[in-house]
Amino acid sequence: MRAAQWGDGRERAARRRPDGAALYRLSQCVGMHDGVRTGDREGAERRAGTTAVILSHSPMNAAGKTAIALGGVLPGVALGTISVMLPGIADAFGNGENGLFIKMVATATGLGMMIGAPIGGWLSDRHGRPPVLAAATIIFGLVGCGMALADALWQLVLGRFIVGLMVGTISTGYIALIGDHFAGSAQSRWLSINGALATFVVVALNPITGMLADLGWREAFAVYATAFPCLILLLVGVPRTAKQATPQQATPRGRVPGAALLLGVAAGTLATGTSLYWPFRLREVGLESAQDIAFYALPNTLLIGAAAFSYGIVRRRLSIRGVFMLCGLMSALGLVVMASATTPGGVATGLVLEGIGVGLLTPNLSLYTIELSPPDRRAAMIGLVKGVYFGSPFLTQFALEWINHRAGTSAALLAIAVMAATLGLAMLTAMIRTGSTKGIVTS
Repeated sequence: MRAAQWGDGRERAARRRPDGAALYRLSQCVGMHDGVRTGDREGAERRAGTTAVILSHSPMNAAGKTAIALGGVLPGVALGTISVMLPGIADAFGNGENGLFIKMVATATGLGMMIGAPIGGWLSDRHGRPPVLAAATIIFGLVGCGMALADALWQLVLGRFIVGLMVGTISTGYIALIGDHFAGSAQSRWLSINGALATFVVVALNPITGMLADLGWREAFAVYATAFPCLILLLVGVPRTAKQATPQQATPRGRVPGAALLLGVAAGTLATGTSLYWPFRLREVGLESAQDIAFYALPNTLLIGAAAFSYGIVRRRLSIRGVFMLCGLMSALGLVVMASATTPGGVATGLVLEGIGVGLLTPNLSLYTIELSPPDRRAAMIGLVKGVYFGSPFLTQFALEWINHRAGTSAALLAIAVMAATLGLAMLTAMIRTGSTKGIVTS
């Protein structure tokens, strides 16, 4: 009773603060009070006879929550805007001998992310999330904007690699923050917000980047200045230390299971590897213009964002394994439709189906890793899985390119579909083995 009265008092006090009403409504919307979820997990803890342990710390304010919500934007800027800049870079530096280096301007970031995620995670566990995130954000902004001053192609490649190192650190750090400050279904909601806003903001930034690129390829790198508003939100809103939001029923192991690494390979290939093949599939069915290809691919991008935004709702009804099953089967269906389509509309339909699966897949992998990791090694474990996720296109590219060279783009898409279907069926089998398909709707 006293706890309930104390909680009611805090709610009344929150409403009386100048910004308290808005913050209180936000906490009600996401089911949180200062990071402690008040919904179904709490009931489960009562039924299990456990008591949440709450350690005192400075609560995260609206600026901190906004920083977490926008935590995926900088990785999106690094990965999603470079394609608009590449033609201008090719015109400036292409002389018939620099084709490989021009492609490396795009791919060097992925290599940096693969290395930066585990290193950044380890540093984050050792020195704290906010300091490491702040340093990575500053370097991201300075190096990103500084690439406008490059006078040689190797400088752009090096700059993009450094940006990739920072992106791996930033991506890992914000996911770890979600694990630190939120619990239960609130983790799902904030992971969904983090992923969805990244997609939608990058979609909005691409036309702006294009307008800047029309002025000159150097001007387009001004988009990296988005790091500095994110830095201010981080410094103002994210507390230096976090509380343990939920009790640990059993201390997780200190190493990443092989299953998590395999899931990272599958998720990374489905999320990013397919983009190496579906543009060529659209060309095979009659599209020639890059603008037309981008138009037919737009629903895929929007569906990825919409699916990511709905992840919290989906998790109310499906377990983590159930979501993996849905992602695998939906992606497989979409890839089969793409591979067998004979019209651009058919390929676009496949992209829509695959977009639903991919949009749910990435936040689900993040939540799975959060639940596996002990708090003192959370970022390191997330970083290792993220590193595999970012590096998976490199790991699977050799086999897929061999298939593509021998049998064509459709065969490569079908090979990825087999991987996706295997993921879905493996999760279904695991749920059946643990009892019954009732496991689909449990946490």
